[in-house]
Amino acid sequence: MTTFHKILSLSVAVFLGALPVHGQDFHERLKADYNIAAGIYHPYHHGDLTDTKAPAGYKPFYISHFGRHGSRYHASMDYFATGTNGLIAAKEAGILTETGLELYDGFMQVVEEHKGMEGELAPLGALEHKEIAARMYRRFPSVFNSRSRNEVECVASTITRCIMSMANFSESLDDMNPDLDFTFLTGEKYFSYIMKPSVDKTISRKVRVREDSVRKADCGYDKLFDKLFTDKQKAKELIKKRQDFVNSVYMVGSICLDLDYLNLDILKYIDIEELTPQVYVRSDRLYGECCNSAEYGDVSNCSADDLLADFLSKADAALEDGSRRAADLRFGHDTGLMPLMGLMGVKELAVQYNMVGAHEHWFTYDVVPMGSNFQMIFYRNKKGNVLVKMLYNEQETCIPALAPAEGPYYSWPELREYLNSKEEAARAFNTGFKAGKN
Repeated sequence: MTTFHKILSLSVAVFLGALPVHGQDFHERLKADYNIAAGIYHPYHHGDLTDTKAPAGYKPFYISHFGRHGSRYHASMDYFATGTNGLIAAKEAGILTETGLELYDGFMQVVEEHKGMEGELAPLGALEHKEIAARMYRRFPSVFNSRSRNEVECVASTITRCIMSMANFSESLDDMNPDLDFTFLTGEKYFSYIMKPSVDKTISRKVRVREDSVRKADCGYDKLFDKLFTDKQKAKELIKKRQDFVNSVYMVGSICLDLDYLNLDILKYIDIEELTPQVYVRSDRLYGECCNSAEYGDVSNCSADDLLADFLSKADAALEDGSRRAADLRFGHDTGLMPLMGLMGVKELAVQYNMVGAHEHWFTYDVVPMGSNFQMIFYRNKKGNVLVKMLYNEQETCIPALAPAEGPYYSWPELREYLNSKEEAARAFNTGFKAGKN
C-alpha cells in the first residue's frame, strides 16, 4: 500500500454517526419537495448556524475561505436545444395540450432570458454572496474589527460569475466596515489552482458515457408525453431523442429556481417517477467526476493539491508577527470545492462510495448548491496558541480522521501537519499518475 493510499484509508475511517443523513430514501425526499431535484443548480441554503462556544480565552482573528459562485444562468444554450426543437415542432403540428402550451410558454421565457447571459451571475446569486458575507461579519466581528488587522485579499476565477460573486461579497463586508483594506486578484495564475484540472483528462468522458447508458436504461418519458401532447405517437415521431427531451425540460426547470424573478415552476410538469432518475443520474455523474468516488476519487481529490497548498501558505503568512491579514477569500466553482473537501477528508466528502448509487448516500442538493462554501476560522489566546474551526455551508463540520482538541476546534499545529501530509501525498500521487500514463 502506497503512502497516499495509507493516508486515504485513514481519511475514510469515519464514525458513521458523524455523517449527515442525506438520503434514507432518495425518491421519498423528492416526493416531499421536488425542488431539491435542482441539485447543484438549487439556490444556496445553509445548515445550523449555531456556534459551539470556543475554549476559554480564544477569540477568532483570521478566516480562510473558498466559495462557489452564487446562483447563475445556465452556462450553455445547448441544454435547451432538444426541448426547444421538440416543443416548437409539437406546437407547429398542433399537438400540444393546454398543459403543453403552458410549459411551452415558460420554457421559451427561460430560453429568452438566457440570451447573452449564459453562465452569468443571477441577481439571486449576488444576494446570496452579500448575505453570506454579512453573516460571516456578524458571526465573527473580532476578525473584521481589529485595529491591527484590516487586510482582506480576494481571489477569483477568471469566469465573470466568480468575479461578480467576489464583488458582491466584498461590497457587503465593506458596507459593514469601510475601514477594511481590500485587494482583488484574478487571472490564469489564480485560476490554475482555484479550479485545477484532473491529471486524468479522460474521467469526464468515462463518467458521461456511463451517465448516457444509465439515462437510456432508467429515464422514462411516457408520463410527460401524456401531459404535453394530444397525439403521443406523433410526438414520438417528432422527438427522436425522448430521454434527452425530458432532460432538457429538467434542466430548464432546475435553473428556474436561480432566476427567481421569473416566478416560473417548470419542474412541476415532470412526474416524480420520471424526475427521480433524471436527478440521480446527474448526481451520480457529478460524484464520479469531481468527488471522492471509489472509481475516480483518488485522481479527482489530488487535483486540489495546489488549492490546499494555498490555504496552508496563506495561513502561515497570516500567523506571522505583524501580519495585517484578516481574511483570505477565494471565489471559484463546485469543481474546485469538491476535490478540496475530498482531499482534506472533510466530513461531507470523507467516505468513498461507488459512483453508481452514490445518490443513496450523497446528494448534490445537500452538499453543493449554488454559493456553497468552506471556511476555516482561526482562534488565538493570549499565549499565542491557535485553534481552528471549520464550517461547510456555514455549518460546523469536522475531519473524522483527525481528533479535535475540543468540540469542533482543532489544534492548528496538528491540523496543519495533517493537511500538509495530504498535500504531499497528493503531489506524489499526481507525479506517479502522470509518469504511469507516459
